[in-house]
Order: sequence, then C-alpha cells, then structure tokens
Amino acid sequence: MKSILKRKRAAIELSMTTIVVIVLAMTMLALGLTLVKTLFKGAIYTASSLNTQVQSELNKVFQSDTTRVGIVSEQGQLNPDRGKDQCIWWAVVADTSDTYNYDFSVSPEKCGETTYHLTKATIESWFTGLKGSASYAANDQKQNCLLLSLPKTAPSCVFKLDLKITKAGANYGSDSVYIRPKAATLFG
Repeated sequence: MKSILKRKRAAIELSMTTIVVIVLAMTMLALGLTLVKTLFKGAIYTASSLNTQVQSELNKVFQSDTTRVGIVSEQGQLNPDRGKDQCIWWAVVADTSDTYNYDFSVSPEKCGETTYHLTKATIESWFTGLKGSASYAANDQKQNCLLLSLPKTAPSCVFKLDLKITKAGANYGSDSVYIRPKAATLFG
C-alpha cells in the first residue's frame, strides 16, 4: 500500500514540474515575441525616418530652379565610417521622359600613391554602381544610392567623387563631393 502512495506522489510531483516548465516556457516565448516585435517596429521607424531625411536633403539640394543633379552631402563633403556599407544618395530631376545615363568618377585628391599606396582603381573598387542608366518620367525626381564599401584599412585621405549625367549623348548636369573617411579610433 505504501509503495502505491509513493508512486502516486511521485507522479503528482512530476506533473507539477511539467506544468511549471510549460508555464515558464510560455512566459519566455511571450517575452521573446514582444522583444522581436519591438525591434521590428524600431527598424521600420528608422527606415521611414531615413527615407524622410534623404528626401528632405534632396529637396534642399534642388531648391534652385537651375539645379537638376545633386548628391546629398554636408557642404560638399562626406565623412563615411570605415568597415561599413553606406549609401551615397543622389538624384536627378528629369525635364522630359527619357533615359538618363550616369557616370561617377573618382579622383584621389590628397591620396598620393607614394604616401598611401592607393590608386584610382583601388578607390573605385570600394563603390558599387559607378555607371549605369535609369528611365525617368517628366518632372520625376528619384533618389538613387551609390553603395560605398569602405574597408577598415582605408586611409583617412581626401578623394573627389564626380557625378555626370547625360541624356541623348548631351551633358544634362553634374555634381561632385569630397569624401574623407573618418579617422581611425583607438578601438576600430
């Protein structure tokens, strides 16, 4: 008789432990889902905020009636972080529906080959999308991204990025910006 009571007590203790584990697991699942939901809300807000800021900067670039091509920068300069992929935002205001060709060129300004062992080809390899074409409707203003993958070992020297837009073989507009990678810090 005593052995039957011990088995029943052990079974009850086992089922209580199982119930406690299930309750804790469900609590952790709910907390995890709440965390993921919060993170995604933050990411969505950041993306929409970035889009709004880029559009605001492009509107500042195109305040003049004569400006048809622009690169988003602070007073013609960019200071990108090393070791991260970053967008250099640019846009064209189309006067007619047509295909516009774009061509970025890079020129080392204060990046002498002897000082940094840095060539134009090396700097160009950091960019994705230096040449191409895009179709625009009349009075269309599209924001575009030139991807810059700046290596951590990039020197903190100045190079110039020139954008030239052509339409039907004729020069449509141009803009340029000076780029200097942020100086290396103690921890990266």
